Amino acid sequence: MSARREMSFLPDEENANSFSARVVKWATTAGRFVIVFTELIVVSAFLSRFWLDRTNSDLSESVRQQKAILESTQEFEVDYLNLQRRLKLVRTLYDNQPNYPDRLMSLASSVPPEVIFEQLSLEQNPKDKTVNARVSLFTRQESAIVDLITNLLVNPDIATVDIQTIEKKPKSNQYDVNLSLTFAADKK
Repeated sequence: MSARREMSFLPDEENANSFSARVVKWATTAGRFVIVFTELIVVSAFLSRFWLDRTNSDLSESVRQQKAILESTQEFEVDYLNLQRRLKLVRTLYDNQPNYPDRLMSLASSVPPEVIFEQLSLEQNPKDKTVNARVSLFTRQESAIVDLITNLLVNPDIATVDIQTIEKKPKSNQYDVNLSLTFAADKK
């Protein structure tokens, strides 16, 4: 039978203080600490993976919800931008238009009650932005014509008054008057 022989890399008791024995002892002690420290890192990485997976899942869900909100409001945003563009265009057109209601009120305040309008047309002169008016009216009293023309001449909103015709119809005892007015320019 063969004799069993054991082989050990650890130093024997007789050579416990030799250089090779001290190196092997230090390597095995330090190796244990390195292995334990490495295992701690691996276990902490393994455990932190659960937290990271949950955080990743929550962030992905949040991104999906926000993306859905953005997609659902995209049509509203397009409509809103179109409305803003239209309002800006309307504002530009409105700012370039003369103030017809104020001019009509000024003209109406100069007209005596006996005068009746037949026709009134207003148009803006594109060159100097003044408003010209053509007025056809009638009355049965001569004094109403004089009052009308006097009121128009002293009206500060009216720059010029041009009398086109004053005609008396014999059968109806009615005076027909045609005027051309130029309103003063806007003070915008």
